[in-house]
Amino acid sequence: MVRYMAARWRGLRPWARWLVVSCVVVIIVVGVVYFRFQRAATALPPPVFYVPPNPLPVRVPGTIIRKEPLPDNLPAGAVAWRIMYLSTGMSGEPIAVTGVVVAPKDASPVPRPVIAWAHGTIGVLPECAVSHTQDPYKQTPVVELMVREGFVVVATDYLGLGTPGVHPYLVGKVSASAILDSVRAARQLEVNAGDRFVVWGASQGGQAALWAAQSAAEYAPELKLVAVAASAPALNLAGIIQAKTDDPGGGVFISEALYAWSQVYPDASLDRIIKPEQRAQFERMATTCVSTPAAFLRLGPLLKPSEYLSVDLLTTEPWRTIIDQNTPRGRLPVPLLITHGTADTLIPIELSEAEVARRCAAGENVQLVRLPGVGHDARNESGVLTVGWIEDRFAGRHSGSTCESGSGGGE
Repeated sequence: MVRYMAARWRGLRPWARWLVVSCVVVIIVVGVVYFRFQRAATALPPPVFYVPPNPLPVRVPGTIIRKEPLPDNLPAGAVAWRIMYLSTGMSGEPIAVTGVVVAPKDASPVPRPVIAWAHGTIGVLPECAVSHTQDPYKQTPVVELMVREGFVVVATDYLGLGTPGVHPYLVGKVSASAILDSVRAARQLEVNAGDRFVVWGASQGGQAALWAAQSAAEYAPELKLVAVAASAPALNLAGIIQAKTDDPGGGVFISEALYAWSQVYPDASLDRIIKPEQRAQFERMATTCVSTPAAFLRLGPLLKPSEYLSVDLLTTEPWRTIIDQNTPRGRLPVPLLITHGTADTLIPIELSEAEVARRCAAGENVQLVRLPGVGHDARNESGVLTVGWIEDRFAGRHSGSTCESGSGGGE
């Protein structure tokens, strides 16, 4: 057979041989591209580390259930762990949450300050979690800078990202508990993490950060909150929904919110608000991981909320109440920094401006920094500025509140 094929090959004219070789090369290249696309578009399921013990141990919230070192892709001069820790669910029940702790490798004779990082939207299913990926720090901005400056950084996955179930996306109470308990967990590792901490979040994480800040004194009184920072935060949920009703980008994160809320709130039925003919595409959008953006290429057209909703969420119960209950309006006893890009097309900067004005009128200490020409994902553009601001808060320096200056914030 081999001799026969070789003879046939020798019998081909040069142009025919070239054509055969070219076809083979094209097939190989297409196969490699297809394989790489499928890998990039598929979120991997979390490994066994993310399966909580059953039953959960009877311990206080923040107790580490298990941990393992993370030696790969470490920031310079750092040591890191993946952790699973106890937290508190919607009804006060014990739950398991995962996350990552990164700290300076060198020992410190004094307790290190802690930054609790709250990431933005990445999805609502366990496989969307960042901490089990090859680069578990990719959602955390300027992490090397924070380590170099001596901070212990803890980044929660939130409930339902990594661990089984559906992540209660934009549900403030349970997100706050996950953040505060992550600080408690970090203090159990051999990194000399102190009890003074700052919460910093972006987008969804900005909403979670404010929830954690307004809940800290009651939920974790042994910890000492110093300040809270938020980049392009999702603070006015009603305003965001109203602004993004006719936008495909809004269609993705609003679908995630509705899908998650339908799993958390007993009366929140999707059957009553989603057009039947759009239900399948709605659920495909809601359950696609933003952490694997290539997956959206195989989804087909992204629907606007106006294309899949049959009601006005802002006037329909229980959705109106759910939106209102998860909007962080509680008073903040510490300074607040909001950074927001002027070119943000997902969360309008006007919503942050209005929130700053409201909190200033209430006598709070707020600083707004506008980032000219920057879009929604402003984590890196605002990172160095925010870390500097955080360092000043730990040092007890004056915060330069926008409320005091009467200006609209720094440029």
